[in-house]
Amino acid sequence: MKFDKQLAVIIVLVSLLLTAIAISFYFYKEKEKVAQDNNRLVNVYVAKNTISKDTLINESHLKKTVIARQFVLTKPLLKQEILGKYAKETIYQNEAFLKEKLSNKIEIVEEKSLDFKYNSYNMSMKLFENPNFSLEPNDIIKIISVYQKGKDVNNYAVQYVAKNIKILGFLSEGVESEKALYKKKIKKLVKKQQVEEIINVKADEIILDIKEKVLLKLIDDYNKGKQLWMVKSKIEEDDEEKKEEKPKKIVQKKKLVKPVSYRKPTYPIKWYTPKDKTLTKTATISYANNNDKKTVKKAKITEGYKDECSKTDKLLIGLSHNIYLRTKPSFRAKINNKIHKNYIMSYVSKSKIQPDWYILCDGTYVNKKDVRDISFSEYKKLEK
Repeated sequence: MKFDKQLAVIIVLVSLLLTAIAISFYFYKEKEKVAQDNNRLVNVYVAKNTISKDTLINESHLKKTVIARQFVLTKPLLKQEILGKYAKETIYQNEAFLKEKLSNKIEIVEEKSLDFKYNSYNMSMKLFENPNFSLEPNDIIKIISVYQKGKDVNNYAVQYVAKNIKILGFLSEGVESEKALYKKKIKKLVKKQQVEEIINVKADEIILDIKEKVLLKLIDDYNKGKQLWMVKSKIEEDDEEKKEEKPKKIVQKKKLVKPVSYRKPTYPIKWYTPKDKTLTKTATISYANNNDKKTVKKAKITEGYKDECSKTDKLLIGLSHNIYLRTKPSFRAKINNKIHKNYIMSYVSKSKIQPDWYILCDGTYVNKKDVRDISFSEYKKLEK
């Protein structure tokens, strides 16, 4: 049989054509499959409202929505992966829940030691009429307290000016920050699409290096209704420092023996033991077989702090002559008790809201400027 070259070429071309059609059909089906997968609807849980840092997440914080798979930037978390977790940082409204922002427990951030000369004190930005978010650490500011003169809302007078206040840093969402205003990237749901959005985050508090008497004066002015304003400035020579620089005349004085009443008081080492609380509760007992017969009983319930306040693993010693124990971590809070220097106090922890305050065994608060940590062995040496 004679070989037909023309027929062979035709067979090869038909084979190539059929192969090309088969490959095209395969890719068409794959493309259609991908398109169907992208358009498949998936459930995504987002924040119903803005959730603060360290909040325990429950059903009320979740909002369920359905969006196309192609608009989901990250793998959506299941409901059971979100509930019962703590927010590591603020989760904003309509922001999708991410594993990176959730934790099984509240994370304790170690405090950084700040280099301050006088007192390190946090002031809320809300206290100021003109919070300046362009400030940076080591900037110097003045704080001016002003008051309205008469009924004219445009007529103000200066009450007090605090000079040479150094900025140590800022607190944003309970975490120390180097900037008063910074940008943050979040994933948010907008018109059924998950998009990345850059938002501005402002500092909640400003950390100042401030003299105690200046701080007390500003707090007193604010409590009396004065407005506080901040102004960026340069270091100015203080009037008090000028007075100190003036040469004083040397005058020889006779040595006077101080009376007993002027001698410096001594403070013995003493353990802080708060008084027990006694509550009286009344109960009425009714008899089932006689509705008219009732018995009224009173009982006294004593709430003691003996066990909690006798612990020796976390101790403080008083440094100031007068130490005020307050009901809340604030100088404006009510004074619950007053103790003196060299009192030994058992404490629970530092306040998460105000790290400058310790929580004592009876639930009261003491400022760190009035105390310092002490070990039990050091206490026993002092006691001797």
